[in-house]
Amino acid sequence: MLRNISLFILILIQNLCLAQVSFLQNRENINLEEWSFRKGRLNYAEKHATLENDWEKVKIPHTYSMDAIEDIGYYKGDAWYRTLVEVPASMTQERIFIRFEGVGQEAQVYVNEKRIGKHVGGYSAFCFEITDLVKFDQKNLIAVKVNNSPNFKRIPVDDNLFNHYGGIYRAVTIFSTPKCNISPQYKASSGVFVELKALNKNTAKLEIRTHVSNISDKKKAQLKYIIKDAGGKKVVSFIEQVDLTEPNQVVNSTFEIKNPVLWNGRKNPHLYTVEAKLVSDKSTDNVIQSFGIRTYSVDANKGFILNNKPYRLYGVCKHQEWKQFGPAVSDEHLTRDMELIDEVGATALRLSHYQHSDTMYELSDKKGILTWAEIPFVHDYSGREGKNAKEQLTELILQNYNHPSIFVWGLWNEVRAYKSPDEPCVILTKELNELAHKLDKTRITTSASDRGMESNMGNITDLQAWNKYFGWYYGKYEDMATWLDNSHQKYPDRRIGVSEYGIGGNIYHQDISKLEKPNGNFFPEQEQSYYHELTWKILKDRPYVWGSFIWNMFDFSVAGWNRGGISSLNHKGLVTFDRETKKDAFYFYKANWSDEPVLYIAERRHINRTSSHISVKVYTNMDEVELNVNGKKVAAQNLTSDIKVMRFENIELSEGKNIITVFSNGKKLKDEVVWTLQK
Repeated sequence: MLRNISLFILILIQNLCLAQVSFLQNRENINLEEWSFRKGRLNYAEKHATLENDWEKVKIPHTYSMDAIEDIGYYKGDAWYRTLVEVPASMTQERIFIRFEGVGQEAQVYVNEKRIGKHVGGYSAFCFEITDLVKFDQKNLIAVKVNNSPNFKRIPVDDNLFNHYGGIYRAVTIFSTPKCNISPQYKASSGVFVELKALNKNTAKLEIRTHVSNISDKKKAQLKYIIKDAGGKKVVSFIEQVDLTEPNQVVNSTFEIKNPVLWNGRKNPHLYTVEAKLVSDKSTDNVIQSFGIRTYSVDANKGFILNNKPYRLYGVCKHQEWKQFGPAVSDEHLTRDMELIDEVGATALRLSHYQHSDTMYELSDKKGILTWAEIPFVHDYSGREGKNAKEQLTELILQNYNHPSIFVWGLWNEVRAYKSPDEPCVILTKELNELAHKLDKTRITTSASDRGMESNMGNITDLQAWNKYFGWYYGKYEDMATWLDNSHQKYPDRRIGVSEYGIGGNIYHQDISKLEKPNGNFFPEQEQSYYHELTWKILKDRPYVWGSFIWNMFDFSVAGWNRGGISSLNHKGLVTFDRETKKDAFYFYKANWSDEPVLYIAERRHINRTSSHISVKVYTNMDEVELNVNGKKVAAQNLTSDIKVMRFENIELSEGKNIITVFSNGKKLKDEVVWTLQK
């Protein structure tokens, strides 16, 4: 019954509209949800005369790659989307645009049979002006040809690590602006960029750059700025005079905020907003952007420094998919994901391995979670993807420039240059690093290596982190400590981070004696918990580690994998692919990271027991815990573990069902399981 209710809720959520990015909300807009869809190569699908008798009716967000999750292998090729839209007469004297927040992996867009442009890259937004093609006396045909086939000129060049889903899986919006506007076409960004120039205790000096576009005959305009604090109180306002003799220009302004409140991670994620109004005669274009004021640095011994104070970065990595919907998730799904990340107590988030929805970055801003944003330059390379890699990095940075949560731009993940430092991937990394600093002078770059401390790809980016899977793919779990200490001693000036760590855990596997790793069929949940207990102890006791990220927050699909008893699935998540079950390891980290009271009986899904004397393991951040068996108190303990693990040893079970209960905080906190002793 509960499962049916959950499914109903998810279906209801999926039918809700996607929210537009913030800078579209003050512009008249149409959210294009209803589309016709057909998979396969078709001729003339962009024509009005094409019949849709055998087309499927779908709603955006949509993917045509669910077979990647359900089977081994999936369709890679063309698909078409078509929709008819009436543009309201209120837009007649306006400029009209169409914006796609994400299409996997390539898109060619047609309006009323005319091809208006192509976008290559499955994770960033793109925007086209369609003013001259829109008709107000009839329905307008929007047709999109989508393709998710491999392309060696596009990153990522293969799908060895994650699925390359096809489809229009994020919002599509038609919107209008005055003829003189704050440009929405500067790489589909807001057109408004706020940069901290100087900061002291009493004053923050900031620069604001606004991209203005004008196709009217007007010669002058005003840019009116209002800056408000998190409570909505106006703190600064000013006006800039704009000369419109140039059709496209950037207006630079500086302003100061007195006694600024800093964006301070989870402690106080204070957000300011800037409202930019471009006023020309009777027309007004209005864009609102959030921003935060903060400084940070990374020290080889002290780790991450936020606003001049050490701030531990520990958290998770995340892909953008759910079992039920693939990547075609709504803002409500993304909000649920962030609620779980917030619940576990993470201070940092790596949004791997590509640009995620703007919603995720906004949620990170609001929750105060420091975020690693990256492009999909992953694993393999062709030597021909340079142009597209630079384009995707440019889009990532400009579309997400104002998010204070983002602290690093990730340039690559596990890209290997075995032969020499002159391989194309090394040269490209240097060019990407230079480009990132040209586009954004306020942030640093990073990368995730699976090689040693020295490699041809290593130490080009400002920061370096390593994907380390000791005890799973190689070595022993304890080797993480040895590697960290030896590396820190040998390279005392090197800033060391752990970009990925973790092992598989299947909640349906509870027999610890059957562990098969890393490619076998049995991944016991208890082994995953034990690994994280040991590894977190290692990481937490080494403050020089500037950041550590669990791989992964959620189980996710990798078509072609057949590991851990469920095909096409990576089992390393702390939460199951369907978001229905938080694994034991989730509660281990919640007890260690969160300020919320935690009392949780581990190994709870090991319900059938064969030994009459057992150990009861509890994850808790409470000082004292009482254990009852079948209604009788049998033990009580004080918490002495620095990783929040408590064990009650030699607990006797009766034959048949046993009710195991733990209490804390004067019995205000309680957790309970039922285990059966089978003789």
